[in-house]
Amino acid sequence: METQQSSKVVSFLYDLAYRLGISPWDLGKPMDELVDLIEGDKSLPAGRAIDLGCGAGTKSIYLARQGWKVTGVDISGQALTHARTRTAEAGVDVDYIQADLLNMPSELAERRFDFLLDFGCAHNLRNTAKAAYAQATAGIAAPGATLYLYAFTRGPQSVTRKQIHTDFAPYWNLVSAEPGSIRRWPDAGPFWYRMQLRE
Repeated sequence: METQQSSKVVSFLYDLAYRLGISPWDLGKPMDELVDLIEGDKSLPAGRAIDLGCGAGTKSIYLARQGWKVTGVDISGQALTHARTRTAEAGVDVDYIQADLLNMPSELAERRFDFLLDFGCAHNLRNTAKAAYAQATAGIAAPGATLYLYAFTRGPQSVTRKQIHTDFAPYWNLVSAEPGSIRRWPDAGPFWYRMQLRE
């Protein structure tokens, strides 16, 4: 019951933020690190991708343009309204689903994603929920899948290296951890964690 109430509060707050035009997490373009991973010398082959906490769809649209079959998931219906409009304007196909990432619909598990992108979603979860989130992401991942997670590492909203080694390690192998290029004040120490699903 507490989880359901918490989800409703989070959904309401994000809906309100999008209605007011307050979405500083939406950069309006894909991050350099994501572009390098998708288009660089050692790029991932296009397959099924899920944008966890997709917001207004910036990253989902980018992935679709790069040949990925994309599903975007967000708790905010207002964010998804923006995302669907922008996606139609971009002329690409993205399947958007409104859901709580700690209680993902069973249809996501049936799709089995090769690439899971989390730009600033996990660090908003309570510390007690991070292990459940790691398990939930593993439950929708295809064999050998990549989880690419951007998170703050300092402050009350963070995902630390220790949490990666404790909460995520039962399901995901840490491949790399690199500082994020997006820096704002106060500096929350953003990092990109690249992980691969355990066999």
